[in-house]
Amino acid sequence: MTDAPAAYHDPGTGPWEMGTAEDCKMDTSLIGGAQNLAVFRYGKLCHVQGGNTSGQNWSATKTLGGVLAGRAAYLVKDVPRMGAGTGPILHEDKATDWLGNVSYNQEALLSHVMAMVAHNANLSYGAKSFSYDTVGTVQISSIVSVSMVALGQVSGPPTQDTEFMNKEVFMKLGMNDSSWPGSTIGYGWTGTLEDMGRVGVMLAHDGWYGGERFMEASWVYRMSHPSHEDANTAYGQLAWLNNRGGGTSFGAAIDQCAPAAFWPKYPHVGSEAPDCGAQGGNCTQEHDVGVFSAQGLGGQFIVVHPGLDLVISAHNASAPASLWADIRPAVVAMDPEFKGDEAAFCEAYGAGSYAPDLLAPRVAPTM
Repeated sequence: MTDAPAAYHDPGTGPWEMGTAEDCKMDTSLIGGAQNLAVFRYGKLCHVQGGNTSGQNWSATKTLGGVLAGRAAYLVKDVPRMGAGTGPILHEDKATDWLGNVSYNQEALLSHVMAMVAHNANLSYGAKSFSYDTVGTVQISSIVSVSMVALGQVSGPPTQDTEFMNKEVFMKLGMNDSSWPGSTIGYGWTGTLEDMGRVGVMLAHDGWYGGERFMEASWVYRMSHPSHEDANTAYGQLAWLNNRGGGTSFGAAIDQCAPAAFWPKYPHVGSEAPDCGAQGGNCTQEHDVGVFSAQGLGGQFIVVHPGLDLVISAHNASAPASLWADIRPAVVAMDPEFKGDEAAFCEAYGAGSYAPDLLAPRVAPTM
């Protein structure tokens, strides 16, 4: 997607516009549970339950780190490559090209780093294992260093990580109540539910925000699809994925009433996997709209439903699937096709055959 679909409503950087039931196609009186959450649909704030709380988002910072790197990659995308460690940031670059030396496998690509597999001594297909980089010191925080080195090629954007985050992420997205101490992306982001929603809406809109491209759609795609199925079918590039088994999930990540994240064909760029690695299901679906999320210790979530143009942010919640279960009756009640028939809705939506709010097909990157 090279141009923003005109039908996307852009939140901008000002206060959230509160959507009506008709705007959001939601009967919010049907939202259940007592979880502290906010719901965003069609670029508007639709519901807040428990107040717009602020808190430490813990490992949801990892997905924010993917956004920081994606923004940096967009700003250097047109810089010519004159050798290793120059030009654009590519997932296929070796980390050592940018950093000279790393503490993990010297042959690791940035794709391996963001998928938490760069620690493996053997990176060949079938030999990798996923190991969660809890505090970010094993490998993933080096993507921040790569971003800062790359940004040194262009004038304007700051190359100090906290300044860059403040100017090019928080300010660009209107995240006025967020902070990050820098260095590690394992944890550290403090933010409100409404700020978390801005990250989610930008990702749901394939990298568009504030009337301009914030990051490449291909970067969002690789965040929101499996990186290396032989290691983990439930993890992309610094984001968790709804899946169909065969992977290591954080919490209750599998939701049968939500579409799974699959590549449209296999093997795919960055992976030699012959199929999606699902257990008890096939690897195809009509619409490429797998649900993905940022997840932090203690139930800090940003859950993105691209096929519904819907985002849920939460503090101290139980799991992405339970959040969706709490708000789903409100969505299904006003769905123009299923009109309250939740079982039929789940059958279609979970299979990836119903995506009423996907305004343009998602396009898998080819390099």
